[in-house]
Amino acid sequence: MTLERVAVIAGGLSNEREVSVRSGRRALYALAEAGVDAVLYDADESLLDKLRGDSISAAYVAVHGASGEDGSLQTALQLIGIPYVGPRPGACHLAWDKVVAKKLVTAAGLATPDWVAISARSFRELSPTRLVGAIGDRLGLPVVVKPATSGSTLGMSLVEDAAELPAALVRCFTYGSLALIEKYVPGVTLETVVIEEGGSPVALPPAAFLNPGTSPFSFEARYSADLITIEIPAPVPFDALEATAAAAVTAHQALGLRDMSRTDVIVDEAGTPWFLEAAVSPGLTETSVLPLAAAEAGRTLGTLLADLLRTAAERGPDA
Repeated sequence: MTLERVAVIAGGLSNEREVSVRSGRRALYALAEAGVDAVLYDADESLLDKLRGDSISAAYVAVHGASGEDGSLQTALQLIGIPYVGPRPGACHLAWDKVVAKKLVTAAGLATPDWVAISARSFRELSPTRLVGAIGDRLGLPVVVKPATSGSTLGMSLVEDAAELPAALVRCFTYGSLALIEKYVPGVTLETVVIEEGGSPVALPPAAFLNPGTSPFSFEARYSADLITIEIPAPVPFDALEATAAAAVTAHQALGLRDMSRTDVIVDEAGTPWFLEAAVSPGLTETSVLPLAAAEAGRTLGTLLADLLRTAAERGPDA
């Protein structure tokens, strides 16, 4: 199928706007290099009117954060009849909610760190001291605290001392009303992109994220090329690479995702991948896995995105 004009949607109003804009620009340039007529749209109040006024074959959603990954934008695109790359709205929501996602991938046989979830309201109304003590008794220390519905390491902390846990929860609640507290699993963080080819999910080479001298939970380190080291394929044993790739495909299927996704895991000393989360709109910045994994697999980012957009256009807006 020949693509006419395609939309790259980025920006929005979430805390991840800056990263999203960078992803959108990268997608736009990559598609132009592949010979695709692409237009960049901001996900603002004028978006739907602008899309209605243009002849759009399909849309690529590069919006990170709530509206781009919880199914809201996908629903809006369906309502105005524009096909899009990525999962249906319901599947987006399943992946966006880390608590729900952990339950689903556990049922599918994946390992995930032990966890509890605490709401901001419960934290306010119950005794924080008692809650902290109970969390320590249940999970031990250290733990990782992060918003149940957010990304890009925002609001995320490694807590090694129980006295630091209340402050970590308060910081977390800045980005969401539900905190996910996970038992910390030491190991290497790996991210794996899954692309559907001919209707079958295929894992691209997993990448390892190493933060020498910086916190692995720092937003600045995660998106600054001079503060992070990315190795692809990841420097772990071959069996661990295979297990990580298989886990990403399992997560993709368990969450009902389509077209593409990214799964993050921690690989421990035994080579076991522990599921952390899945993303339906993988980033495209200079420290993002998708462009690097595509290159490692011998594909250009532009042709990969163009193929996904053609699939979406052929599928139509209601499929």
